[in-house]
Amino acid sequence: MTISQHLFGKTTIAKLSDSYKLNQILVDPWFESETIIIKPNWVSTMPGHFTSLKTLRLLIENLDSKIVVTESSTHVFNEPLEDGLNFIAEGKERNWKWLLAGHGWKWLIRNPNWDWFKRDGHWDHLKKGVKNFLDQNGFTDLFKELNVDYINVTDEIWSGRIADQTEIKNAVGKYFKPVQIDKLYNMVPKKLYNLRGSMFISLAKLKHYASFTLKNIFGMIPDPLRPWWHGTKDVLLPRSIIGINKIYHSLFNVYGICEALNTRSIFHPEGKFKDEYSGLRYKIITDEGFISFGRDLVSLDVILGNLGGFDPKSFHPYINLAEEELGNYDKEALKESKLKLTSWL
Repeated sequence: MTISQHLFGKTTIAKLSDSYKLNQILVDPWFESETIIIKPNWVSTMPGHFTSLKTLRLLIENLDSKIVVTESSTHVFNEPLEDGLNFIAEGKERNWKWLLAGHGWKWLIRNPNWDWFKRDGHWDHLKKGVKNFLDQNGFTDLFKELNVDYINVTDEIWSGRIADQTEIKNAVGKYFKPVQIDKLYNMVPKKLYNLRGSMFISLAKLKHYASFTLKNIFGMIPDPLRPWWHGTKDVLLPRSIIGINKIYHSLFNVYGICEALNTRSIFHPEGKFKDEYSGLRYKIITDEGFISFGRDLVSLDVILGNLGGFDPKSFHPYINLAEEELGNYDKEALKESKLKLTSWL
């Protein structure tokens, strides 16, 4: 296996000709954890946007620990199912697609309570969508084959199987200032809390927009859509991202991995695919063999943002807050990565 590998501070950037030997480069005492929790990147099911079966299998097969995979139900809204059940909002009959549009998104900002969704059949419909996603993409069979436990954050929290918020708040207080949004303390599944002290991998997918390992943990908020957590013009987004990160960093040994081991999406005016949110076209390139990882998620994400040439405005607001709340990124590592890896992405 050929490996081109660079270490910048605590961040490793590598390209592999044979990605089946990940355990040769994923060397850290944290990987000796009895249980390893993996949070994949399943926020969207657009082609090239989510952690693939191939990548997840590869990572799990290179680990010797008991594996738990965890995710919320956001991706169901991108599934090619029905429009969802109808409901009444602002005196009119609506469907799920309306929630993704501008006016529906704003309605959710003003109405963040999901009780109507839980009691009127929508939650059952959501569960069917989750099962469909796991079944059709081969994850259900993978979990059975490799004895992987799957914890759906949305189902656990909405079912009331929640860790005590006072215990969560006390845990955060040992390491960080209090989170700025108190209700985040009430959003940790009891099943995950019982595994505290374990390694927790934020497994992000490198895409054509800036969304890395810190942002991936934003997906641990159980709401199936998160307009309220974004806020108008994303004013709440940095506090939401860093708040949920502080909670999980307090409970687990959080480790970041961002990969394009098999595929990567890049913007292209004549690309085969269209981004549902930006409206821009993109294409998928294959056999990238790219992986980046480390304990310092702030530095990891800053280095990735720079190497990818992403607009700093798209991720710096939460990076700036991350520096204040989680710790400064390694500026020397960033500088060195700029000099050595300008053409890697």
